[in-house]
Amino acid sequence: MQKLSRILFSIALSLSILCFPSTALAKAKIQLAILLDSSNSMDGLIDQTRTQIWQIVNSLTKVTKDGEIPDLEVALYHYGNDSIPSQEGFVRLLTGFTSELDLVSEKLFTIRTNGGQEYAGWVIRSAMQQLNWSKDPEDFRVIFIAGNEPFDQGQVSWREAITLASGKDVVVNTIYCGSAESQERQLWASGASLARGSHFNINQDKKVEFIKSPYDEQIASLNSQLNQTFIPYGTQGEIGQQRQTREDSNSGQNLAMRSISKASGYYNNASWDLIDAIDQGIVNLEQLSDNALPPVMRGMTLAQKREYVANKKAERNRIQAAIRDLSQKRNQYVANQRQANSNNGENTLDIVIIQSLRQQLAAKGFKLQ
Repeated sequence: MQKLSRILFSIALSLSILCFPSTALAKAKIQLAILLDSSNSMDGLIDQTRTQIWQIVNSLTKVTKDGEIPDLEVALYHYGNDSIPSQEGFVRLLTGFTSELDLVSEKLFTIRTNGGQEYAGWVIRSAMQQLNWSKDPEDFRVIFIAGNEPFDQGQVSWREAITLASGKDVVVNTIYCGSAESQERQLWASGASLARGSHFNINQDKKVEFIKSPYDEQIASLNSQLNQTFIPYGTQGEIGQQRQTREDSNSGQNLAMRSISKASGYYNNASWDLIDAIDQGIVNLEQLSDNALPPVMRGMTLAQKREYVANKKAERNRIQAAIRDLSQKRNQYVANQRQANSNNGENTLDIVIIQSLRQQLAAKGFKLQ
């Protein structure tokens, strides 16, 4: 009887896995909330974030857990800005957690610095209360807050906000953008310590060094070809495609770094790209009306639609593979150039975020190459 019970239990367990695969096979997740001081003195900080967001994403492309690349979600706040009402704590959510990195980049370019009171405790509490944080203990949840004013400003206690984060297993890293000898820096360091995070000091006005490589033009050309593989659908199709083009332009000399991000598993546009949407099970090609499809696909038979999507996906995979190959050569070239012109300069935002992410992800059980 016991043997029969064990057999029946095994069958039931197998059926539950088959019936609920999304639960059993859920990928690990990295949730990253970036909180930026946007008062008058922070133009350099915003510029560093805009130019280096793709470098930060690229630093995660070889991170895995359980043999898979995790899902990446990014949220963005700015605070300390007089354009935001005081009753809101001078705090503004620009985007909640999203896997669509073009949207994050777009929101970064909407930030305009403008005076204000920098309430660190308020913005951390807002991030904890407003964002849809994962409850899975295997996922990694982190906040990066950057600013240059006293950490204890405002009506919301920074200790209360940090305690709220720690209670939900959210690491808080603090980045002080002022003099390393300033007394104000001490509370920023205390906040990180209480939240099991890291504390850094950066010069927000330092221009991030850009090293041009012999591979950049070829990567840019492949990026243009890559854009042609996206299939806009639904009400967000045209909006998403235009955003993609605009953020290519916004990336400026960092287009190569952005292109490398677009060739990674983190570049996801399921809300407007048909290939990503089908891959994620968000839409069913059979159920989409012709009006929801781009003009080139309207009037096709179902078989023709499937063939069109399959061909575009194969072309995308080929182009992304070529970009990844060139990115390895570019990385080696840039590393050699930096070594030849090495100097112990000041930290910038990308350096401290990448450094802490790698350490904290490893401590959480993620594998890094």
